[in-house]
Amino acid sequence: MTATITFSDKSAIELHEDDFITPVATVINEDECFASLSKPVDLYNHVHDGLLPSILSALCSCDFFFINDNRETAYAKNAIVKIESN
Repeated sequence: MTATITFSDKSAIELHEDDFITPVATVINEDECFASLSKPVDLYNHVHDGLLPSILSALCSCDFFFINDNRETAYAKNAIVKIESN
C-alpha cells in the first residue's frame, strides 16, 4: 500500500507501508521557542482507508515533518495540497 502527498509547488512524495513520519513540534518555554522532534509515527495499512489514517494522525499536531531517517529535508504541513491513497 502507498500514498502520495502533493505539495503546493507540485512536488510530491510517495509513502509506503512501514515508512514513518517524524513530526516536528513547536515548544514554547517561557521566553523561548524552539523545534523538537516528536515520536515517530509508523505508517500502517488501515483495512478500509489505506495509509491515510496514520498519515493524518502524524500530521495533526505539527507544522513540519521528516520522512523516515532523512533529516536533510523538512516538509511543511501547510504546503500540502492533497494526500491520495494509491
